[in-house]
Amino acid sequence: MTMGKKIIIVTGLSGAGRTSALKIFEDFGFEAIDNIPTSLLVDIIEAKIKTNLALGIDIRSRNFNAKKVSELIITKKKKKNISIVFFDCETQNLINRFKESRRIHPLKLDLPMVEVIDRERIWLNPLKIISDFYINTTDLPINLLRKKIKILFDRDIHTKTMVRVISFGYKNGLPKEADLVFDVRFLKNPFYVKSLKNLNGKNKKIVQFVKNQKHFSDFFDTINDLFNKMLSGFKDEGKDYITVAFGCTGGVHRSVVSSEMFFLNLKKNKNLEVFIDHRDLKK
Repeated sequence: MTMGKKIIIVTGLSGAGRTSALKIFEDFGFEAIDNIPTSLLVDIIEAKIKTNLALGIDIRSRNFNAKKVSELIITKKKKKNISIVFFDCETQNLINRFKESRRIHPLKLDLPMVEVIDRERIWLNPLKIISDFYINTTDLPINLLRKKIKILFDRDIHTKTMVRVISFGYKNGLPKEADLVFDVRFLKNPFYVKSLKNLNGKNKKIVQFVKNQKHFSDFFDTINDLFNKMLSGFKDEGKDYITVAFGCTGGVHRSVVSSEMFFLNLKKNKNLEVFIDHRDLKK
């Protein structure tokens, strides 16, 4: 089997980060080509180009048919080093992104935006099913998207496992990209203590209030041991990017303290690259 250059098919929902990803691939030395007519896809895949390719395909592509494209890719993967990256995002976040950018959805259907996005999801599903990598950008900043792509497609350079720690509030929904979610609502809530209510989990008074509770130490000893045992399994399965989330009611007090403590503990492991993100702290 002749594999040769890497060919990355970048696809997914409009507004979910596909264009940003193509720019990142270009920065990493890939030749990026966007909005390819599907009739030219075979020619580009078969072309004698020595550089790695990142090919953007979505509903804007001329004569786009996700089922036919997926069948073509399955066939070509037998002889070519092809991977599909599918970008997704929560519907409300997509709507907000279109509003903020003042862009019109490329489908340009005379329907409510929610229905337009729902239709796009259905049409793209054949490609989502066969995708090698699924990236949900709902709560993924561009800098972490860059790091995630580097880990997935630049393995020879990057040897450390990347762990992203998130604090969040259940009232704002679960972080869809989380691999592990720990619910810390079993701890007493500082929100109901008048002197602590308006402080957040980075304040020393909140930290002491949470850490001094009866079950806190046992909880952390347990999850630290659990995570350390799971790390080798993640590595064996080729998963070099892990997201661990801690949730409380509002994402301001208990989850912030818990995630900060877990983050500091992971930082001691020189084989890990660790980042932290307080999703709902400023909401």
